[in-house]
Amino acid sequence: MATKTHKVETHAFSVLGDALESAAETFEEATVNAKDSAKKAASTARRAFGKGVHKTAYGLSYGVIYASIFLTELWPEENPWRRGLVEGAQDAIEERSKVHKQTAEKPKVAAKTKVAAKTKKPKASKAVKARAAKFDAAVEATA
Repeated sequence: MATKTHKVETHAFSVLGDALESAAETFEEATVNAKDSAKKAASTARRAFGKGVHKTAYGLSYGVIYASIFLTELWPEENPWRRGLVEGAQDAIEERSKVHKQTAEKPKVAAKTKVAAKTKKPKASKAVKARAAKFDAAVEATA
């Protein structure tokens, strides 16, 4: 049995062109996947950091308050340290109530919007629009 081999003529530049086209498509897909992956990773990291901050604050607050209450109950009622802790806690609660009532009574002032801040810089807007027009003209010229 004789085997025949077919000689396929390929041009070096066409092979190079096909390889570059394939590489470009692969990089484009990788870029899209990388953006999605980066967004997911950032979201996950933000959530994990937030949970860590919350647990740290909770643990600190719980430890301080629990220790204060435990020590308060440990000492006799006539002890000046115990009286100081109890009175300090009561005053802090009352002061917080006063501040909370005052902020609830004040009318809220409308904050400046981002739109108002953007309208103050017309030169930057004009420069961006001019560059965009140049880019669009260059794209149309190459097409």
